[in-house]
Amino acid sequence: MEKKEVTGVQHFDHFPLMSNHHTVSHQPDRFVIDFKGIYPQFSPDNKPQIVVAHKVILLDPYVAKNLLENLKSNVKKYEENFGKIKEPEAVGKAKKERKKESKKGKKSKGVTPRPSYMG
Repeated sequence: MEKKEVTGVQHFDHFPLMSNHHTVSHQPDRFVIDFKGIYPQFSPDNKPQIVVAHKVILLDPYVAKNLLENLKSNVKKYEENFGKIKEPEAVGKAKKERKKESKKGKKSKGVTPRPSYMG
């Protein structure tokens, strides 16, 4: 039997995305994870705007389950080495303020609204 040589091609994305938000959904044949980086910035004419960068990852259900186990294992190791992961104080404060304001039907002061975006 003759051995065949198989060549591989690697694709490197030289633009990593720092994700501060994500959405997860699923269909019968795949899981869809949309990693987003949502950042406020100012346009050249000094008007505030929101920038949303994202990368969508499609996973086979088996691979999604494997990813979940891998993340659980790595979070456990991280916490053993560096301590329990806690919600940042500013995030907790913003959640409380948003909840309080939504009960009153008001918009939060000084808080940039998170865009409703699914790409």
